[in-house]
Amino acid sequence: MDIKKVREDTPCENIYFNHASTSIPPIPVIEASQDYYRMVMRYGATSKKAEELTAIRYNGAKQKMAKFINADQEEIMLLPNGTVGIHIVAQGMQWKKGQNIILDSMSFISNTAPWIQVAKSYGLEIRWIPSKVPGILDIHKMENLIDKNTALISVTHVANSLGVLQDIEKIGKIANKYQIPYCVDAAGSLGAVSLDVKKIKCDFLTASGRKYLRGPSGTGILYVKKEKIVELNGWVPAWNSGVWDYNESNFSFYENIQRFNYGEKNYPGIFGIARAVEYIDEIGGILEIENRVFELMEYLFNKLKEIKEIEIIGPQDVFCRRGTMGFIVKGKKCGEIAEYLNHNGIGMMGHHFFCPGVCQIFEIEGTVRISLHYWNTEDEIDQLITLLSQIV
Repeated sequence: MDIKKVREDTPCENIYFNHASTSIPPIPVIEASQDYYRMVMRYGATSKKAEELTAIRYNGAKQKMAKFINADQEEIMLLPNGTVGIHIVAQGMQWKKGQNIILDSMSFISNTAPWIQVAKSYGLEIRWIPSKVPGILDIHKMENLIDKNTALISVTHVANSLGVLQDIEKIGKIANKYQIPYCVDAAGSLGAVSLDVKKIKCDFLTASGRKYLRGPSGTGILYVKKEKIVELNGWVPAWNSGVWDYNESNFSFYENIQRFNYGEKNYPGIFGIARAVEYIDEIGGILEIENRVFELMEYLFNKLKEIKEIEIIGPQDVFCRRGTMGFIVKGKKCGEIAEYLNHNGIGMMGHHFFCPGVCQIFEIEGTVRISLHYWNTEDEIDQLITLLSQIV
């Protein structure tokens, strides 16, 4: 990977270690989003010419994203964010009173709240997959939770306060064994690790575009396995999600992925997310990114271990992590460390990150979170370590 090139494409003026929240799009992605408004200025947004060009870019974006996760183009819906994707699945399932949903206990709020809401509405039971120190889901106990009334399993690939990879492939095999629909929240991993929906055996996968994909804000994806599309209710009755029979006063959703349309789309964002996927290939591909992220994580891990007042939360095997490292500083609050580092030119965060299950199993208030990406450098990590050494 040409680090000099990717740094030139991202002329950030401070050290940025907050990719698990929102990354910084490279210049080519920003320019692609601007292409939409250049086109609008030239032709008018709903002229025939502009609509044709927009359709080409939109379909191209779906095609690129599908290839990126080994899916079919007709299994991809481009959305405002990953949370909306989870909501579409939660609201779209054909629930029956007495069923249960199995969720992982270290999930971010976006992979819990939608399921809790439907559980209340339909009389469902939530069953939590136990997690154990050092931050790993107990998959054996998860399998024991399954019974004839289990309607769905939904897990987060990477808890955003820890950065620990869960074995979603193994969970997928179990879900497939019992023929249970399986949803993966990949917001904290897509763009930092390679993902193959066929290998994972998931029925649904969601992710936001603004994180490790380095796409624009207001973008996200939902993958729905082809056979499952018509099993979900449509989301928003709109001009592009179904057919309105005026004479019969009836609206019916389309039978394909378009049933999850929601009216006007964020086309500048879609132009940008397509370019973000292209950019990954241009700089070496997802496997090279994954290797680079791991190298930086290993470097950060070893440097943090040298400071005795720092306790790294989660596995002490750095290979279990991708992108994010959570730790605490003895005698200091997470928010205090975050305020200090941001004041000194390092963009990052420190709090509970809406993952109460993580806080519970480790008995902590939250974590100081450093989330790296491939264009960060060892020198930036050294500057972080210097600042941490001074505050402790």
